[in-house]
Amino acid sequence: MFQLPHLLVLLGATALSLSACRWANRAAPASVELLLKACAVAALAFDPAYWIWEWRSFGQLDLSQTLPLYLCSLFWMLLPAAFLTCWPRLCQIARAAICTIGTLGGIFGLVFNVYLNRYPFFSFVPLRSLLYHVLMVVVAAVMWASGFYRPQPEDRWRCFYPVLLLLGVCLICNHCFGWDYCYTAGGLGTPLERLSSRLPRGAFLLLLYGGLLGLIQLLFYRNFYLQAFRKRNRQAQPPILS
Repeated sequence: MFQLPHLLVLLGATALSLSACRWANRAAPASVELLLKACAVAALAFDPAYWIWEWRSFGQLDLSQTLPLYLCSLFWMLLPAAFLTCWPRLCQIARAAICTIGTLGGIFGLVFNVYLNRYPFFSFVPLRSLLYHVLMVVVAAVMWASGFYRPQPEDRWRCFYPVLLLLGVCLICNHCFGWDYCYTAGGLGTPLERLSSRLPRGAFLLLLYGGLLGLIQLLFYRNFYLQAFRKRNRQAQPPILS
């Protein structure tokens, strides 16, 4: 991690995201939607590719590592719903999650990619992971820049609905099998393990996901809070007597 090839990937991902934003800001909506549909199809291929690699390498699938129960798995699950569903509310929830959780998950997955500590850089597992997280960041950047995602006040909480649903499934899996999906066993082998080792498991998860929700509010939805604050200030000011 943080060797020259990794740093070059981070630099390239930044440049690609900025270029994608510039393109999306000028492109026709139909072109943006076509690109997003192509990305949705491409994203669907990443997990099957890993399953094939794991089966050919070890002759079996490790269910504790292989199931699509990671936070970043929400990206490929929700991206088709972002423009294919007939239910507007589900569409908005999907777009909100992709553009918030997806953005943060993509960035964290690129910067703190634990596979780089386990495998050579030029091998299947880290390259697949890095490409997937680059795709997450670029898609979210395109959706923000093009206006394909327009935040609504309710999105402040609705963006987290898919996370809570996935976390519930992961807690059940952790209880039954001890799996660490969604860091329910403490983020074993990740930078979060040091924090989880110092806290009770419930406190760790509350701090982790409460902090994630707070970070989303600060980075993506702070304007709604600023508008509400200014509105309250205007209402609290006494009228000016002529």
